[in-house]
Amino acid sequence: MIWWLLLISPWVLWGMYCAVMRLKQVREANALTPSIKVMGYPWLVAGLVIDFVVNTIFGTALFLELPREWTLSSRLWRLSNEAPCWRQRWALWIRVNLLDPIDPSGTHRG
Repeated sequence: MIWWLLLISPWVLWGMYCAVMRLKQVREANALTPSIKVMGYPWLVAGLVIDFVVNTIFGTALFLELPREWTLSSRLWRLSNEAPCWRQRWALWIRVNLLDPIDPSGTHRG
């Protein structure tokens, strides 16, 4: 059962990322109500926990390095701004194709 949860965790993390970016948009529009906070902030906390797990397990396996950051977003930002290499290409691809289009600022900095 645990292996199955670990297998789907990157998809769950991305879904939570989409939800949190929407919360960010609502906050920036000054439309964040107490009800939205009660419903949305637990997703943010759960997302951070899943982000840590995905970074630790999948990030380590994908990039063949131990994590230096707490979140996968931070790791992707660091790697995508390093000297060109295969890690930079993977990190940049993930950022440009999965994270940047969802981030309200247009560039996800982690």
